[in-house]
Amino acid sequence: MENLYLVIRKKGNVVVSIMYNRLDKTYHFVNLTKGHICECGFETIFEAVGDMESKKANGEIIDFLRITHWMPLPEPPEGE
Repeated sequence: MENLYLVIRKKGNVVVSIMYNRLDKTYHFVNLTKGHICECGFETIFEAVGDMESKKANGEIIDFLRITHWMPLPEPPEGE
């Protein structure tokens, strides 16, 4: 999955994705941690990232980091 971000907030961190909605032809934040789709829509992914930058600048969020690698958990040893 592309466009994954860790959003660091005062009230708890969340993982979000920016996904395209074919119905309204805009990009939306999908909060994968809470299972919520944000109503706000953006023309481009870059506009959505710009919105996170604005929220960081005005203190609504602490920071955000793009997740580029997703590591699976190791398999437990046999017998456990």
